[in-house]
Amino acid sequence: MKKDIIKTFVLSFILFIISFVVILIFGRTYNLSFDTNGKEVNNIEIISDSGEIEVLEEIKNNDKYIIKIKSKKPGRVFLSSDYGDYKEKKLLYVHKSMIITDNNYFGKSTASEIIPISLTILLVYILYILISRYRNFKKENLYQYKNIAYLGIIIFISFLTLSNFLSIFNYYGLFDTIEKTIKSMSFISYILFPIAVITFILVTISNINLIRKEGLSLRNLLGLFLGIFICLSTLLPDWVYGILMKSQKIDIYNLNGPGPYIYSFVETLIYLNIAYLECILIGTIVIAIKSVRKKIKYNKDYIIILGCQIKKDGTLTPLLKGRVDKAIEFRNKQLNETGKDLIFIPSGGKGNDEVISEAEAMKNYLLKSGISEKNVLMDSKSKNTYENIKFSNKLIKKKNANIAFSTTNYHVLRAGLIATEQGLILEGIGSKTKVYFWINAFIREFIGTLYSEKKKHILVFILIIITIIIMIGITYIANNI
Repeated sequence: MKKDIIKTFVLSFILFIISFVVILIFGRTYNLSFDTNGKEVNNIEIISDSGEIEVLEEIKNNDKYIIKIKSKKPGRVFLSSDYGDYKEKKLLYVHKSMIITDNNYFGKSTASEIIPISLTILLVYILYILISRYRNFKKENLYQYKNIAYLGIIIFISFLTLSNFLSIFNYYGLFDTIEKTIKSMSFISYILFPIAVITFILVTISNINLIRKEGLSLRNLLGLFLGIFICLSTLLPDWVYGILMKSQKIDIYNLNGPGPYIYSFVETLIYLNIAYLECILIGTIVIAIKSVRKKIKYNKDYIIILGCQIKKDGTLTPLLKGRVDKAIEFRNKQLNETGKDLIFIPSGGKGNDEVISEAEAMKNYLLKSGISEKNVLMDSKSKNTYENIKFSNKLIKKKNANIAFSTTNYHVLRAGLIATEQGLILEGIGSKTKVYFWINAFIREFIGTLYSEKKKHILVFILIIITIIIMIGITYIANNI
């Protein structure tokens, strides 16, 4: 990881030097274009504020009149032209390095397209590193929070890379690019707002169904809280704008004061962070789907069946029956494919409202399904998924055993992540279940990812804040020079 960071900084420095040198070499001349619409240019006037330029050549090209200029003295210069009844005046900056920029201090210069090109190269390299690490970690073990984090960051960086790449073909200087980037964050957020509302509605319905089935609890309300958060965050910049509009101390229209820059910082920070969080959520969904669709090898010595609530008469609920049936189905396929049998480990203790333990209920079902009693080991102590895996693993005496687990499809990723936390690499299979379980499971793992990989996310948030400060700082300087 440290080597990748060092390489990224080295590449950044090299690209910065190349960009600076290219602009320094070619930026001392500039082709200033006037859209004349075929009208004759009557007069070209150079008005020196503090700087000086020299006109090298004048070219008439269809509906455009192009003036090639060269810098002579640092400062500001106005260049006006008359064509027809229209008079146009343009502002140029001649920097101390003699580079000419159009319209503002950080405007377009000759060969300034090297800036978005260099940034695109850097972002592509960062993507290459992230994708390589993600593929290696996924191959090593799919059930890792870092896989979700890396995938979410990859999606986020991909969006920034595409946005930056497209700016190459419509580049009008650093200042213009920053303003467009800030506006694009707002535009993307408004596009996502209807999706956020629909998600909020679906999550609310899902949570109501989940509460009816599993009861009222904080974890069953996580999706609802997230939906509300996304909707409110999308609207927050408009509320901030309204507050600043009414404020007597802050003028958001005064480009020489702090008002517009405070609002721009808050707006961009919210939109970027919401976009980032949504990318992590997408990453969670993708990894969860991959974990269910992953084909596991038919070489297993044991399969752990994760328990859940049983009926009052000691028989299996449809949810638990699905898990046991899935384990039996896998065992039969393995037996047919390789001739290798395996041992079932039904896992689950006895709740206060249960007549027997979940493990015993599953064992009874296995025996009725034709599974030999010698092929069944029971864990009747565990109370949750963490203990299911921990206590079941203690029953396995064989070293380097190949172990699978069977659960419901929405629970595969979470169970795999818990196994990884215990230093175990297991493969999971999932039985089908209702959609509303899936939605809340995605939210739960999304929050788990944020917590587990908090250092990575904090680093990204810090980089986002630093980037925004630099962007807003450049716009402030450009408007106050």
